Amino acid sequence: MRFNFLDLLLPRETKFYDLFLEHTDTLLDAARRLRKLAAGLDSGDAGHESLMAIITEIKEIERKADKIESKIDIALEESFITPFDREDIHMIAAFVDNTVDEIKALVEKIETYGIVRLPSRSADFADIILDCSQKLHEAFERMKKKESVSSQVKAIGEAERRADVLFSIAIGDLFKEAATRAGGADAVEMIKTKEVYEGLEEIVNKIDGAGKLLRRVMIKQG
Repeated sequence: MRFNFLDLLLPRETKFYDLFLEHTDTLLDAARRLRKLAAGLDSGDAGHESLMAIITEIKEIERKADKIESKIDIALEESFITPFDREDIHMIAAFVDNTVDEIKALVEKIETYGIVRLPSRSADFADIILDCSQKLHEAFERMKKKESVSSQVKAIGEAERRADVLFSIAIGDLFKEAATRAGGADAVEMIKTKEVYEGLEEIVNKIDGAGKLLRRVMIKQG
């Protein structure tokens, strides 16, 4: 990022970067557990108690993320000078929080539907989500040090495009498999799996939204 002489005259609040790092830490924690959950459901080796423990952990993480978003809102109210536009700070916090919300909503759906096995592409999605979460966290680490985040933002965008392709392939495979079978039970399972794929894609989209906002911040700051 370009050096701003105003930073010397009007030191800006740096606590926002610490809060964003804390916030993306919760996203990383949720993404790691989602990956573990997807791997267990893919292999069929995860026991009910193990899956329930992961789901409970994700719910706890979501509550923590909510509290951090509230801290960011309070900091916005109390700060005279912010590192970048207040609206952008609020929107980035909302995207991060909404992503954790989406992860929680997905695992709750898996729990409600009683899903005990997912196709392997679910784990592929979880890998992308974890990678995007790590890149977003790295971006805030670099922003705090006034370093460029171009490579991280680009990587998130590329991952989102991979997720789009993966979603198309996964849905195509799902319908091809359904076409070879008959019976209402199989149709119900197809609908459940489709909703899980849609939830996984939406999580990636949320992180990509945060990445696009960071790109906008970079453009504004030069």
